[in-house]
Amino acid sequence: MLMVLDPARAERDLATAQLCCPSCSAGRLRPWGYARTRVLRYLGGVRRIVRPRRARCGSCGTTHVLLAAETLPRHADTVEVVLSALTASAAGTGHRTIAADLDVPVDTVRTWIRRVTGHAESLRVAATRWAHSFDPELQPIEPTGSALGDALAAIGAAAAATRARLAMTATPWQLVGVITAGLLVKPLGAARAD
Repeated sequence: MLMVLDPARAERDLATAQLCCPSCSAGRLRPWGYARTRVLRYLGGVRRIVRPRRARCGSCGTTHVLLAAETLPRHADTVEVVLSALTASAAGTGHRTIAADLDVPVDTVRTWIRRVTGHAESLRVAATRWAHSFDPELQPIEPTGSALGDALAAIGAAAAATRARLAMTATPWQLVGVITAGLLVKPLGAARAD
């Protein structure tokens, strides 16, 4: 799974073999069909059909799916929707209220909160390292009083440091997708691909 900030540019880069294979680092990726079509939920109940591009390495033969950075692998909701739920939870709002506000199933919101809280410390550490790699003079990130809040604060600091250092126009949601490598709501016990 490759998270891309600009799917249109990634498509052009695939067509001209400009993307290196992350598996072998030697080969170039080329278009290789599409992944399964799916419907994504955005804030405000907006739904959009997406069909992620699949790419294959000419050297090692490995295939990769290129996902827009605001998309989460195997989830129907965008990073923006999930982060809205997590932020509300960190502020003390219950999962039933969050689900009603976002028009998302209650069980889905409860699962997001449980999963992210379950690996909040590893998210906080990874995001803090990311933030300091882009801004070595970054002040310490203040604790919020909860593991979830601390992880979200570190992720926010990492997104801000990335945007400032690279002068990017990407949305915060896209940056969070890239920073977390699409694993924001990974299942508990799943290995993180660093």
